[in-house]
Formats: sequence, structure tokens, C-alpha cells
Amino acid sequence: MRAISIALWVIAPVVLSGLTHVAVIKLGLFRKLASVPLDFGATSGGKRLFGENKTLRGAVVMIAATALWVLLQTRLSAFLGWRDELSPPFECLHPIAWGALVGAGYVAGELPNSFVKRRLGIAAGAAARGSLRVVFWTIDQVDSVVGVMVFLAAVWHPSMATVAALFGVTLLVHPIVALVMYFLGLKSRVG
Repeated sequence: MRAISIALWVIAPVVLSGLTHVAVIKLGLFRKLASVPLDFGATSGGKRLFGENKTLRGAVVMIAATALWVLLQTRLSAFLGWRDELSPPFECLHPIAWGALVGAGYVAGELPNSFVKRRLGIAAGAAARGSLRVVFWTIDQVDSVVGVMVFLAAVWHPSMATVAALFGVTLLVHPIVALVMYFLGLKSRVG
């Protein structure tokens, strides 16, 4: 049960940051950053590296919002007396640094998948066809967790149970957030 609690604790600020990013998109904030793709238009083999959906706005909002949500989460946990239950793994860094690492890991974790999809001719935001559909759907759900784990590896060594819980919780939460984005008109598909 502790592993699931820690997984939820790690994922909560990322989910809230994702919803913050949805609000930023819906309100049309930071439009200049939205027009700057993370690959800056670079190509490989005549194809974009990551595509139009990976923007500077997304990266900046996810990193900054995750840092702020972690700071709020830390303050709230101290106020509610949850600190001893959940925070020991998170005390190795200032909450803003922890959140920035988590947010940057989330963003970076999605990039290799986008790169491979562009090489295979799968358009940004589109689903793979045939047998690759299930493979890429699964990778789409967990690639960000891999990025977060890589970025936190220098400062946090969770148990295998916690790692399994992180992947399990992500497989449940990620599609729910995609569904919310679909109903808000920010995604053309859920899976």
C-alpha cells in the first residue's frame, strides 16, 4: 500500500500540471511559446524530429507547473502532518528542484517515442495502424514515467514495488487525462 501511496504522491503534481497545461491551451496563454516547436523545425531524413505537438510552451508549462505543484504539495503535506508518511524520498532536494526534475523528465520521456513515430510516418497526434497501434498506445502511456525515473535516478532510488506502482497508476491515470482533453476538444482521439 505504501508503494501505491508514493506513486500517487509522485504522479499527482504531474497530473495537476497536465491539467494546468490544458487550461493554458484552452485560454490561449503563451501563444508565442506555443508557436515554437521543441525540435525548432529540425528534420532527419526529411521528417520533423518530434512534430508540431511538442512545443516550447508545453515544456515550459509542464516544468514550471510541476515545480509549483510539488511546492504546494510539500507545504500541504507539512500542514496536514503527512510529512513522515510520504515525504522522506522527496526531502533530498528542494521541492521546486524536485518538481522541475519531474516535469523535465515527463517532457523528455515523450520525445524518443515522438521521434520514432515521425520516422515511421505516424503524424503528430495520430494513432499507429495495425499491430503497432497497441505497442505505441502502451508506450504513449508510460514513456513519461520512464523519463521521470531517468531524471530522478541521481537523487531517488525507489523500491521495485514503487516502480511497479508508478507504472500501474500511470496506466490508469494517463488515459483518464487523455479522455478529459478529448472532451475539452484538445485531443482528436483518446487512444
